Amino acid sequence: MKQIIKEEIIKIEENGKKKENKMRFHTKQQIIWIMWTTVIMGIGLILFKYIPMQIYGENILFDASSHMIWTVWGLYVVWFFIDQKKSWRIPYFALCTVILIIMGIQRIVAGEHNEVGIMLGLLIAGLAIAIPRWKEFKEEIKF
Repeated sequence: MKQIIKEEIIKIEENGKKKENKMRFHTKQQIIWIMWTTVIMGIGLILFKYIPMQIYGENILFDASSHMIWTVWGLYVVWFFIDQKKSWRIPYFALCTVILIIMGIQRIVAGEHNEVGIMLGLLIAGLAIAIPRWKEFKEEIKF
């Protein structure tokens, strides 16, 4: 009887270690994705916000919206916590959509950007999220 209990404890400990190692790998992978996404967003901002502002002046409307890019980044980071519960995914996507629509409208009404700047910001953010995870996107999206 004691031998069976010891074997079960060993199995549980081994399973716990495997699960813990899997969690560590998953968390490490998420941090890598976030870091690459941040770098790509930064490069996109330099190319499509700051360089055009240097060339055409600071009052242009068609530069990429950094507000949109960093908001998407924040929502993307929060997604890693929401992703743990599948029942929260759809409501979270709806909330993200509402937040981004309100922010886009506010930036246009405030006269800080036009539609091109908002769409450029969203495009940069979307590409920055997709590029580090290209293998996953490639498998999921079929043309």
